[in-house]
Amino acid sequence: MNHKNMTYPLRVKRLTAAVATVVALSCVAACGGGSSSSSSSTTTSTSTSASATTLSGTVAVGSALAGATIVVIDANGNEVTGTSGADGSYSISIAGLTPPFLIIATDPSGNNAPLYSVTASITTTNGAPVVANVTPLTSAVVAQLTNDGNPLDLTTSGALTSTVTPGAVDASVAKLNTSLDNILTANGLNGSTFNPITGSFTPNQTGADAVIDAVIVTPTSTGGLQLASVESPGTTLTLDLNTSNTTQLAVPSVQADYLATLLTQLGQCLGGTSSACSSAIDANYLENGYASFQSFHSDLAAAGSTITGSKTLAMYPAGQFPNSSVTLPSALVQIFYTDGAGQANYALTVVQQLASGSWDIIGNQQQYDINIASFLDRNQYEDPTDAPYSRYEAGLNISIPTAASGAPNPVTLASASVTGPGLTNTVWLEPRNAVGNDTLSLTSHVLTSAPTGGTTTNANTTLYRWSWQALSSSGTTFTPSASNLGHYASAPIDVTTVAPFAVYTVRFYDIHGTQIGQPVSVINPTPPLAAQAGTTVPWQTLGSDVISNFLSPSGSLAAQQASVNVDWSNLVSNQNIAPLVDKVEIQSVPGTGVTPSSEIDGWWIGPTTFATSGQYAETVTAGIGQNGVQQCTSACQFSALVTGASRNVELYWNYGGSLYYNLWHYDD
Repeated sequence: MNHKNMTYPLRVKRLTAAVATVVALSCVAACGGGSSSSSSSTTTSTSTSASATTLSGTVAVGSALAGATIVVIDANGNEVTGTSGADGSYSISIAGLTPPFLIIATDPSGNNAPLYSVTASITTTNGAPVVANVTPLTSAVVAQLTNDGNPLDLTTSGALTSTVTPGAVDASVAKLNTSLDNILTANGLNGSTFNPITGSFTPNQTGADAVIDAVIVTPTSTGGLQLASVESPGTTLTLDLNTSNTTQLAVPSVQADYLATLLTQLGQCLGGTSSACSSAIDANYLENGYASFQSFHSDLAAAGSTITGSKTLAMYPAGQFPNSSVTLPSALVQIFYTDGAGQANYALTVVQQLASGSWDIIGNQQQYDINIASFLDRNQYEDPTDAPYSRYEAGLNISIPTAASGAPNPVTLASASVTGPGLTNTVWLEPRNAVGNDTLSLTSHVLTSAPTGGTTTNANTTLYRWSWQALSSSGTTFTPSASNLGHYASAPIDVTTVAPFAVYTVRFYDIHGTQIGQPVSVINPTPPLAAQAGTTVPWQTLGSDVISNFLSPSGSLAAQQASVNVDWSNLVSNQNIAPLVDKVEIQSVPGTGVTPSSEIDGWWIGPTTFATSGQYAETVTAGIGQNGVQQCTSACQFSALVTGASRNVELYWNYGGSLYYNLWHYDD
């Protein structure tokens, strides 16, 4: 069987964020009033209860989330959609819908996981709008209403009616507030009255918004949600119906706006004020081999980009950051911005607190350009031999670009080794035997030492699989063979043993097997995932025409193709809730005896934008790399699907840096 996936360096990621403005969203209550006259007559106005016809609120991840797609699903499975404004506010007509509601907010950039909220009732005073904020805190409330912590459980038939009751929602809010009590108090809020769903707040890093900044809500290894403080991200609380959240989360040692001055200085620096650069960027800055912040984060530094905020992922006490060059108190942070075209992004970097109390950007201090992130995929085999082995897989994406891609990695780089949590043996990477990709690939076989002589690998994958399970209970159990143990563990590991923000050691070697430079410590900024999490994802459906025409040796597109139209649907049980696709890839391997024998890949570079129909189609061209550049020196085509050949179609996206792949294979 052919098990190949490819990805690209996750250097700069998009994130929608906007400059926060004041927005007050609360239920309006009418008050009685009176007037007097010489006759002492009094008139009194009264208020009545009525069903609201509008749902409104604020979508925020600390900063306001502008342009988010809002999907409201009612008790009968009906849905309406809307979009959040620049300040994160939204307002959607719910006339004719039946409560309770599940609200899903999707970040159009894909760099935040979907956010969730619920409304149990739409009865308000005088029919005023129902308020339902959508934030990480409301996602936590919704997760605690489910048995496994997956908010999408509420999309199943009858789940909203049976689960989302006023009493159940109030109980979930109270349970969340118990864990947040110290953080709420530190931000002037009362845990007995705070309600993250209905409470009015402004995305300005104070009050409720500061509480959002103080925590991170991430997937558990099995696909539910968990909660942690940025002060102690290794202490996680599982969010589900059966968990009693009695542990108090740590209050961050810094105020939510602790980077305000730094962000101002960085904006001035990038705007051309050189004196501000020395304040914002440390003289010893180093990040993924780049000594210049402007070079590594070139999109942020480009003309027209505007910094819009930041989010802290993890705090590190003095001397605790993995790379020893960072000796002061530090933090792993996202810096949000919009580029000149209005596209929202974020830059992942490291800041440190100086002796003066101010902060500057020091970078991750990596000598080389290396990125490690968690991934989850779904593999569906269309050929009869492999179809019983269709499965979910999870593990680590290890992305090491070659010097030819422009990365500051050694031109003499011939192999690399990786060790760390969840890796049962040393993992090795080599240059790949393929066109259309510029990163090293994991080896097929397990190596015991650095290879010599300039070898290449046909594995053509950056994904190390440490967990897998069949798509259905009737599926055949998959066991990796000796020929692919270079990118598979010999057996699935217990992913719960891998801590958040795990650190991996990477070594580079030249063609002679001699180590280049010093070992590099690389943080995985994304939560570790197990294959079981695949059961919680609303996967897209590939067009039947693609399967029958392109992924079949008898199909009309089985011959060589210069480009292929790929269509898919985001409808899951008739609800438009599957993730927006960021890229589409086709991989093709020539058949037995066919020359040239190199794999030919191609990409469509997205991302897609939300379509109310849930239907999408894009063209993938052979030889186009992940950077959108044609890498064939002459006209190239996807290989014909003949004996010994294989083809893969892959839909790709990321949530908060975690990578997701939806794949269809045919191995002839």
